[in-house]
Amino acid sequence: MEPVPGMIETIRELCDREGMLMIADETITGFRFGSGGAQKHLGFTPDLTVLGKAIGGGVPFAALAGKKTAMSKIIEGAVVGGGAPGDSTGLLRALVGHAIPNAAICINDPDAVHRLASVAIGDQIALALGGRGSRLDAGPLMLEVKLLRRDDGKFELEDKQSHLASMCGDRFDMGPCAVVRHGGLTILLTSRKTPPFDLGQWRSQGIEPTAFSVIAVKAAVAHRRAYDPIAARMLRVDTPGPCTSNLRSLPFRKIQRPVFPLDV
Repeated sequence: MEPVPGMIETIRELCDREGMLMIADETITGFRFGSGGAQKHLGFTPDLTVLGKAIGGGVPFAALAGKKTAMSKIIEGAVVGGGAPGDSTGLLRALVGHAIPNAAICINDPDAVHRLASVAIGDQIALALGGRGSRLDAGPLMLEVKLLRRDDGKFELEDKQSHLASMCGDRFDMGPCAVVRHGGLTILLTSRKTPPFDLGQWRSQGIEPTAFSVIAVKAAVAHRRAYDPIAARMLRVDTPGPCTSNLRSLPFRKIQRPVFPLDV
């Protein structure tokens, strides 16, 4: 069934105007229309394309393809685990606000790491942390921190069979890193977004994860292979971000109400 004339063009224009991704689900259509799929047949270019079924030639297989601008965010880990970006301050603010003792959190903040490059180990500095990756975040959090360590951020994975190993091999580069402390909170700052799927991330920076009472981890499921063996309890947290599962927390501006599931 051909789409209504002008519908695809309108969707493309709307996505471009509102800064949204146009995603083509070609799980069914895919290569049935030729190597270019239905999008080539209909004359449009989405930002992302989902492929399945026919692409595997009878073998269960699927693929995600897209423009470099969109795929680079996935490859660099910007959307790993969904939820909030890697520099989200939601959990950081909670740990600081409640003065949780003996806690640790990792924040992706290359700007903060760069600023710490000229600070002497042991010195204290007022530092703005995180909060730049999403307009849904409250923004950078200014903290007085003590610099404990700097490092190049390269580490060998402890678990060579982990999900992270399937993505990068047996080594990962977090980029230049810094470890700072604010009160009872230890903060690992990285320059590259790093999926928290291996405890070597901490130990490579001189931090023993089993020594903490609380570790804040930005992930959905894959972190459990590394953290289940050392955790007495796992708590799921609803953090502010563009990929939250709590749709009611998103500031919809153009939507007809009532609509499921916002108004059930």
